[in-house]
Amino acid sequence: MVEKKVTKTTEEKKVSLNKNVWEVPYNGDLVSQVLGVYFSNERKGTSNAKTRGDVSGGGIKPWRQKGTGRARSGSIRSPLWVGGGVTFVPNNKNWSKRINKGMARKATCIMLSERLRKKELEFINIEATELNKIRKNIEGDKHNRIMVISDDANVIAALRNMEKIITIEGGKVNAKHLASAKKILIDNNVVKLLEERLTNGK
Repeated sequence: MVEKKVTKTTEEKKVSLNKNVWEVPYNGDLVSQVLGVYFSNERKGTSNAKTRGDVSGGGIKPWRQKGTGRARSGSIRSPLWVGGGVTFVPNNKNWSKRINKGMARKATCIMLSERLRKKELEFINIEATELNKIRKNIEGDKHNRIMVISDDANVIAALRNMEKIITIEGGKVNAKHLASAKKILIDNNVVKLLEERLTNGK
């Protein structure tokens, strides 16, 4: 177990951390693969074009096959013609990918460990009575995106409408969330739940 300082507006104490979650060596290949899956799953296959069967136009042959001196042609809807269909259509492609849960959990642990090593992650006791003080501290750093991880509905409701603030529940955190913020604040009450989810495979 590792001990880290927990910051509170009135006092400081230490919290015990599971080294299997917070001291995982960095694996760039795994993180890159997992993040690639998350970003690919967000991609919408809305690009579309018409094939020669979709464009408007008659089916009659423009001119006879032989005797005109011109190149043979079978349809004005041919991709070779102006206004014709597209040859290889990007028609509603499915960009979704899958990744196993073990890899996703490992990538989350790697990102938590890396952000902690870089001192970009801080443990804090977030209480509803202290939200105003926390908001003032966050507002002083408007240029960086800050993520707050908490299961307290009041905390999420109070902070989610602030500029540059991302709020998320501890049970929903993944590697993509951890990579998207410059600084991460974790509610001390979420730590054990987060460790249990990442170590027990839930």
